[in-house]
Amino acid sequence: MKDKILVIGGAGYLGAVLTERLLKEGYPVRILDSFIYGKKAVDKYINDPGVEIIEGDIRNIETVNFSMLDTGSVILLAAVVGDPASKARPEQTVETNYLASQVVASSAKISGIKKFIYASTCSVYGVGKDELDESAPLNPVSLYARTKISSEESIMAIADSSFKPVIMRMSTLYGYSGRMRFDLVVNTMTMSAFTEGKITVFGGNQWRPLLSLYDAAEAYLRALEIDYHTGSPSGRIYNVGSEEQNYVITRVAELVAEGIKQASGKEIPIEIKGDSV
Repeated sequence: MKDKILVIGGAGYLGAVLTERLLKEGYPVRILDSFIYGKKAVDKYINDPGVEIIEGDIRNIETVNFSMLDTGSVILLAAVVGDPASKARPEQTVETNYLASQVVASSAKISGIKKFIYASTCSVYGVGKDELDESAPLNPVSLYARTKISSEESIMAIADSSFKPVIMRMSTLYGYSGRMRFDLVVNTMTMSAFTEGKITVFGGNQWRPLLSLYDAAEAYLRALEIDYHTGSPSGRIYNVGSEEQNYVITRVAELVAEGIKQASGKEIPIEIKGDSV
């Protein structure tokens, strides 16, 4: 039988899809989530013997330690996500994205967890014009990015020969989830096309590396299953995305409009306003 996977934030946008993917591969899953957006994404698992659901906040040390029991691997997705949310809730952002992440990683190490995977972000690179690999300088321009960098550093600081965490610097996600988000560029444009009959673009020259939600779940599964302990003195950091889905915002709008036209035959106008935001 495969080891149990603890997915922290398993009822979230990516967590809901990743949980389903892990179950499909035969992994028993324990979900730890505060359910601030409700339990709809996990309701279908209430009577599933392969899923255990714990409601709790990762800022609570007792809850974190309890969730580690009898767990083989940990995937930490929970966070205050994105620049607007972090700006609106700065104290909670620091507590959740940085301080609590330290606690979770330390608890995993002390508990002898085999694999620890942390969801970071491509926002750690800030604004740049060149192609960036994992060794590129970090240039955070928001509280969200700064807390993610601090978390990466604190997690990697406790890496050793037996605890080798994996950091996943995620591109901007898109796609359908049981816990939908409409603050992500592709999802926002698609929603606007249907509700307003148009797509509004502010500026349009900003670059966005994009990543399908289902490709992201696959990336986490591969990180989980690869023997990254072999030949590496510490943890690993991965940029998760591809050049094939790296677009300026105006092109993203065009692709969304084209996709809707192919599916429904409906023309969606694109309105470009002012400077980028």
